[in-house]
Amino acid sequence: MTTRIRSTADGPSPGRRGFLLGAVGATPVLSGCSSGDDGTGGGVEKSGDPDTTAQAAAGGFPATVSGKEGAAKVTSPPKRFAACGYLRDTDLALALPFETIAAARPDLILASDDYQLHDHYPKFQRLAPTLSYRKGVGQDGWDEMAQPTGDVLGKREKADSLVADVRKKIADVREQHPELRGKTFTFGPVVGGDVFTIKSADDAGAQFFSQLGMKLSPKVTSLPDSAIAGRAAIARERLDLLDADVVILAFDTPQGREEFEAQPLFKELKAVRRKSYIGLDMPTAIALGFPSVLSLPYGLDAVVPKLAEAAERNA
Repeated sequence: MTTRIRSTADGPSPGRRGFLLGAVGATPVLSGCSSGDDGTGGGVEKSGDPDTTAQAAAGGFPATVSGKEGAAKVTSPPKRFAACGYLRDTDLALALPFETIAAARPDLILASDDYQLHDHYPKFQRLAPTLSYRKGVGQDGWDEMAQPTGDVLGKREKADSLVADVRKKIADVREQHPELRGKTFTFGPVVGGDVFTIKSADDAGAQFFSQLGMKLSPKVTSLPDSAIAGRAAIARERLDLLDADVVILAFDTPQGREEFEAQPLFKELKAVRRKSYIGLDMPTAIALGFPSVLSLPYGLDAVVPKLAEAAERNA
């Protein structure tokens, strides 16, 4: 049994991170999140190796999985774990203080999608073995996240099976839609009127579109980072930077979308004029921007037909 609690207060700010407190199997779990000013800070530590290693056969223990911030050493199958990432370590979150993690007495903390793990890691590690990202914040692909998690949970065979299924689905989509190959794209959210776009080809969201054969627009790759690594803020007077073969934007509210799409500068974008623009609701965009073995099949089914139609208009 799993209990999940959705947070409506937890926005895209990097200062608010979700975590899931819970158990493997039939034990109930509790969702929660922490904010950067409630005791989650800590010292700075860099250690570990980006390679993943298991000290026993698949599904065996003890197991050690290395990450950029340190290694997670698990001696036996965890019965209680905390997922302390942003959107992929836990889909749902509720604002709670850091002490809630300690009170849950987890055997393991999954934090490979925590955008503040560099600061959080020393304190997390004192509570329980903590799984770090391998490459860096937001840079580990969905498959690179699934397999180390499988190692520390003793479910690597299942993780490999899920990864293989999703890889096949992506390969099938790529073969069925050659019109996507080589098409440039921009992708990002419009939240509270503020416009953001993915600017790094290493970003997990950009990698998703790249796996379909598309390319991140060179217009955005040199933009400075916003408060979130790999995302750039776009001024309203520079919406032209969003223009690409296909423009994908996500909105937090229907009203916000209506107001944004009514702007003259937005209407003037070439992609908008030829109808190569796709507007998404936030849950669908999250499935693509923070891809996982669970979110990707849904995201592919929901978005690929729209992508194909938009790309064909730019043939």
